[in-house]
Amino acid sequence: MPASRPGTPGSEPDIGRAPGDLGTLQAFVNTLDIEQGTDALATAAGLDAWLRDAGLIAVAGSPSAPSDVTTAVELREALRGVLRSHVTHKAARNLAHAADTGATGAGPAGRVADIAARMQAGIRAEPDGRIVVIPVEPGASGALSRLLLIGAEAATAGTWARLKVCTADDCQWAFYDRSPTRSGCWCSMQICGSRAKSRAYRTRAGR
Repeated sequence: MPASRPGTPGSEPDIGRAPGDLGTLQAFVNTLDIEQGTDALATAAGLDAWLRDAGLIAVAGSPSAPSDVTTAVELREALRGVLRSHVTHKAARNLAHAADTGATGAGPAGRVADIAARMQAGIRAEPDGRIVVIPVEPGASGALSRLLLIGAEAATAGTWARLKVCTADDCQWAFYDRSPTRSGCWCSMQICGSRAKSRAYRTRAGR
């Protein structure tokens, strides 16, 4: 992968980057860099630092507990599974089915629902009369609730299905599909797409 992945600061503007708050949820999924072997949420301190940088928790506040890290990673990987299901490529759907069917048979959407059920949200009327749903818990729990609310807002806006993960199993980077047909399945056609096509060619050629 290139040093600047699509949808990250320093990459080509708007290529693969989700609009508005959905970009925050995209960045959350991308806290795990599979190729580089790095995980920004590996520790409670790392989780707090990421949530602060994302503007989801206050600079001064109670530190996250190990259980918060467990929930954050669980949510991230469940969301990755949901975003994988947004890819319409047949091979990607087969990969998603194989990866997301565990011992319990629960898919990623079910895992997201289980996590959401453990969180709390409230309703608030804004000064302009808008009714909004907000997290009511402080710290990491409230921040993770906010990420789920961002996903709900994106579904209402019609942008949720465009957020996907790369079908290359050594990448799985979240990207925003801006193609007119919504048929993108790689975060980078030049990198992951080219690699996939080369592997397919070698397979057909019996190499």
